[in-house]
Amino acid sequence: MDFPAGFRLAAPTVPVERPSYVELVFALVVVWGFCDAVSTLVALTATGTPGLEANPLIRVLLATEPLLLIGLKGAVMAYVGVVLLGCRPLVERVPAYRGWLFGMLGFGIAVVLSNLTVGLRALA
Repeated sequence: MDFPAGFRLAAPTVPVERPSYVELVFALVVVWGFCDAVSTLVALTATGTPGLEANPLIRVLLATEPLLLIGLKGAVMAYVGVVLLGCRPLVERVPAYRGWLFGMLGFGIAVVLSNLTVGLRALA
């Protein structure tokens, strides 16, 4: 097949919108405050022991009153979210702050997936 001289195929472009600062903070609060707590409870329910939890404070909380975990992690992450929103001008001046927020979000997702994997493997 012959193309006319100067003919070029244009690569298709997909517009990608960068998430705003508020969206990143909201995602951090949801992943670390809710998803992590629920996935930890799933792993605890499936295994029956809090011994697999790496954090000693959370391990004690899981052994005494597991449902307080959701309140504790939710409250801590709500506070972190309020602080991050309040310090937005300062955070946005930090070089590569988006990379740090994305890194924390990715790490949180990895923790949630790890907890779910532990729970699903225990059920199998």
